[in-house]
Amino acid sequence: MKIYRAHILATLIPLLRTPAYWVPIVIFPTLLYSFFGMSASQENEEVANVLMASWSVFAVIGIGFFQFGISIAQARESKWEDYARTLPAGGMARFVAQIVAAIFFLALALTLLWGFSGFASAVNLSLMQYLKLLGVLLIGAVPFVFIGAALGYSVPARGALPIANLLYLPLAYLGGLLLPPQMLPSIVSTISPFTPTRQLGELGWAVVLNTPFPIWSVMGLVGFSVISGIIAVVMWKRDDTLKTR
Repeated sequence: MKIYRAHILATLIPLLRTPAYWVPIVIFPTLLYSFFGMSASQENEEVANVLMASWSVFAVIGIGFFQFGISIAQARESKWEDYARTLPAGGMARFVAQIVAAIFFLALALTLLWGFSGFASAVNLSLMQYLKLLGVLLIGAVPFVFIGAALGYSVPARGALPIANLLYLPLAYLGGLLLPPQMLPSIVSTISPFTPTRQLGELGWAVVLNTPFPIWSVMGLVGFSVISGIIAVVMWKRDDTLKTR
């Protein structure tokens, strides 16, 4: 456990000392929500709840892509990473440290978003709904974590940021997070149900609307988790092999 704690602190403390990294990913969802979601959330409680869930999913995928994609890509090029590879804990301790850091920053982002939306809009959820939504978001983050990890282990740090942005906003749009699915252009609405963002969005919307989880969304997220997990492991093994030669 001491090794895991050391890796967690070695991952988290440098990130906290770099506000230019973590402040944007924490405040970005709330900032965009205030621009594009708050005006529609003033009077209708159901609309307000759905929009808040959409931007919560937006926060989750951002943490997955940026915390794992960019942070892992940068860590791969650091002297600390070269040293950490020689330690007996192996790669699992480093990956767990990334997960803990991601949960920490996700908690900050959701606290800010939920607090702001609860104060400035008609959002009205019970404590149980908030807890259920949190559980859905944490579990639903898995495929995005794996996608981010695969990105981080396959591209250099300089290329991680633009590629993460190329994935982040288009997937949010395709998933119906920035615009309601019924407002998407016809060609986009055809693609939307097959994206992981739409599937996680459907689960989040089901929580705030008190409706059953769509089975196709659950199955879709499981499928994306398996596929992206395999890709992430392959990229990690490939990188580890190249580094140890």
